[in-house]
Amino acid sequence: MRALRIITTLAATAAGLLMAPALSQAAPACPTKVSGRVAPDQAKCARAVAAPRAATKLRAITPTPQTTPPLHGTNPHGQGTVAVVDVNPDPNRPYSGDPTGRTDNEDIIVGRSRGEQRADGTYHGHITIAALFGNEIIGVDTSPGQTRAGPLDALQQGLLDPLCDGSGMQICLSAVTADSTTTDTGSTNRFSTARATLGGAANGVDVGAAESEGNISSDGTCQTSVGSSRVANATVAGMVLATLSESSSTSKACNDGTPPTQTNTSRVLGLGGTGVPVPAAGCADGTPDTETGVPLLLPIVCNADDSSNGGENQAPAPYGVREALDVFLLAVGTTQAAKITTAAAESVAAAPARAVVPPATPQCSDGVDNDGDGKIDFPNDPGCSSASDNSEADSGSGAIAQCSDGKDNDGDGKIDFPNDPGCSSASDNSEVDTANTGSTAQCSDGKDNDGDGKIDFPNDPGCSSASDNSEAGDGSGTAGDGSGTECNDGVDNDGDGKIDFPNDPGCSSAADDSEAGSGTSAGVGSLPLTGIDLGTILLLAFALGGAGTGLLLLARRRGALV
Repeated sequence: MRALRIITTLAATAAGLLMAPALSQAAPACPTKVSGRVAPDQAKCARAVAAPRAATKLRAITPTPQTTPPLHGTNPHGQGTVAVVDVNPDPNRPYSGDPTGRTDNEDIIVGRSRGEQRADGTYHGHITIAALFGNEIIGVDTSPGQTRAGPLDALQQGLLDPLCDGSGMQICLSAVTADSTTTDTGSTNRFSTARATLGGAANGVDVGAAESEGNISSDGTCQTSVGSSRVANATVAGMVLATLSESSSTSKACNDGTPPTQTNTSRVLGLGGTGVPVPAAGCADGTPDTETGVPLLLPIVCNADDSSNGGENQAPAPYGVREALDVFLLAVGTTQAAKITTAAAESVAAAPARAVVPPATPQCSDGVDNDGDGKIDFPNDPGCSSASDNSEADSGSGAIAQCSDGKDNDGDGKIDFPNDPGCSSASDNSEVDTANTGSTAQCSDGKDNDGDGKIDFPNDPGCSSASDNSEAGDGSGTAGDGSGTECNDGVDNDGDGKIDFPNDPGCSSAADDSEAGSGTSAGVGSLPLTGIDLGTILLLAFALGGAGTGLLLLARRRGALV
């Protein structure tokens, strides 16, 4: 008898739902005042109870609508729903992501929490507290950076009682809390109510404490979506439908090569109450798609399941949908007169796009003195061979490049980079200005161009400077004969014990024709005055002076004699 009463009351509930729009239009749907003032949502409430159903949107029809619960949108999301009443439910799959149910003709929705990622990549949170015939009466919405938390304010609470009265007791809620927070990386949404009545006080469905969650988050590598719902003490016309219905769905996708994961769970405890011959073992232990009830007339499905794990295709993997308890009325083929769902959950995840990590700036172009030598980047730091060089450290060979050694290596009167035009950077090892010569000068090309065994300025006496383009005239002859120089003749010309360039400090190069400390060079073919030559001249001067004096005295004596 109790089973028959349940069937009868469910039939009455469905009939009441079918009649509700007309009844609602005939009755004063919403009061003109809420808590002593005009209700700003009065028009919304009136439209909700009087709105006609939208035209059915044609999609792919599933051959097993009772065991293929609909996914609400294929975008990444986590969604939990406390309860849905749907007259003449749509057999097409998937449904849209519309949380109000308007697009998919869901008639009554209570406690749908949804966190989602939109097509533009941003996150969004929404809680449909109550929707009637496609019109959301009360809802909470958040975008990135927003938080809506805590119990509903007085105005929203003030709408709940008028909603209950104006809808002919089709939807009644009490002690409602809705929390929604959305950031740049996800959204968390939670709904709870102490009691909800759907479909009328006499023949409707009544639930005790209920809650739902719809969350989504990303850490840059993985995206995780979670939906869940829990309903206690669901009854129909005062008779127990189930003492507990709960479901959850979790999907995760990563961009690091980790395989996607998807998990659905649910259970229904105390189905039908004591003495009602409709319970099935699979309801309590979570067996997917457990069918019980009365075929055709009142079929019941526990743990209705659809997911990418089973090769289904409502959305790209990973996704999952789980409805803990579905009760159908007059189900024939793909059509049913009505469907009542409690504790539904679903999830879809997509791997985050890989972050593009810009390459590290090389040390030789990062604006930092990486080696602490007081010089920064190419071309200023001698340790840099180019702007793309990733080390400012010097080669470690101990040799200092000509363009950073503090010397005028090419004898052009200009020293080092950036002052010497022959230097392309501080690490350049030649100060010779090849741009002006068209090629590297012989006196700085690293070759023994004249075959004298001496290479380049200042070692080759034929070189007047590093930019000299001829090593010829290397002073292989005797000093002073026009073909050699003192600084290249193998003689200690200034008597200081040091011979030739580079040993004698008086020599600026092998071409210098004076070892004297002054560095003054005599003309070609002339004999410079040295210490030895000066002594000889003085002796000659004294000798000549003495001879002259003797001759003068002798002449005077002869004159006297004459």
